[in-house]
Amino acid sequence: MSLSGSLGARLVNGSTRLLVIIGHPIAQVHAPEVWSGVLRHHGINMICIPAHVLPVDLDTFFVGARQIRNLAGLIVTIPHKPAVVHHVDALTDRAARVRSVNFVTISEDGRWTGDITDGFGCVENMRAGGGDPRGARALLIGAGGVGSAIAFALAERGVAELAIYDTDLARADDVATRVAATGTPCRVGSPDPTGFGVVVNASPSGMKPDDPLPLDPDKLEAGTIVADVIVERTRLIEIAAARGCRVFVGSGMMVHQFAAQAAQLGLGQYDFSPATVARLAKDIQG
Repeated sequence: MSLSGSLGARLVNGSTRLLVIIGHPIAQVHAPEVWSGVLRHHGINMICIPAHVLPVDLDTFFVGARQIRNLAGLIVTIPHKPAVVHHVDALTDRAARVRSVNFVTISEDGRWTGDITDGFGCVENMRAGGGDPRGARALLIGAGGVGSAIAFALAERGVAELAIYDTDLARADDVATRVAATGTPCRVGSPDPTGFGVVVNASPSGMKPDDPLPLDPDKLEAGTIVADVIVERTRLIEIAAARGCRVFVGSGMMVHQFAAQAAQLGLGQYDFSPATVARLAKDIQG
């Protein structure tokens, strides 16, 4: 079938707007298929495409991206979230607090605004599954872009205490200090989950099947809320579930961000609810 055929016309034409996801690596992301599928479901002439951009090339990428007139926005994934703060014209309040960006929208006058919705998505995913972190002692592993966002979101939700561990202790200390300044008790901790009611892995550890686990799962207690930012069910999640923990997979964090991001793209009139996005994603991915 040619591109002028019915299938091609539905997928893309000369008026198609682009939503680009940038990262390094990029092959593991599910955003292109899910976003494109949901957009097509609603009859919106926009597609999501991946762009593999090395950190050394990020400046050059943004110079070029600002010349693309049908670019609707950007999704930002590892490791670019902190760096993209310096490539936008404005930040939302939460992006300024977190010092990280995972979503960029472009207004009609060409103004680029960076937001961070990872933390919101993580907490809302837990709440929707009956795992509200309010009042709990929480351990966060990983203080990068997504980890920082989750740290502030957990604090905003009202955890009793937050401990942050990162292999880069200076980075963990920086995030802990900034979160503590908001009024939530927060400190640098270890990856030992003993005594915590909420444990979140916001590190890339576990992305590959042979990766070392980010913590000792034998120390997880039944009933503990265990969340992982990695989209697929990881070995950590499987072991935690077998130990009676309440587990939350990164795919849930992703679908709970769609409505907020769609609204920023000017698509707030369409149904981007978590239930709809999750149902469509399941159909799209088989």
